[in-house]
Amino acid sequence: MKNMQERRRNMAQKEYKELSCRETGADCDFLVRAETAEEAISVASEHGCRVHNVCEITLEARDRMNSLMRSVWCGGEFVDIQETGPNTPREEWMEN
Repeated sequence: MKNMQERRRNMAQKEYKELSCRETGADCDFLVRAETAEEAISVASEHGCRVHNVCEITLEARDRMNSLMRSVWCGGEFVDIQETGPNTPREEWMEN
């Protein structure tokens, strides 16, 4: 019998890359889910600069983000990337 993860993959329509700020060790609920690893890193880098004042992404930081990134499978249409969490006012992300 297939395990739950295998069944989810078989039912899913598309693979996305997911990266969270918390997984990097930050006390932050930011999460990005994007169609490609490059897009996820780009959005995460913009967040890092804007919210955490970390604006230079070194090769080591990029490698770490790649190693922490995971694949998730989602059905249906992809929703635009929106930043949510304690560093983003609810009104701001509700408008997007």
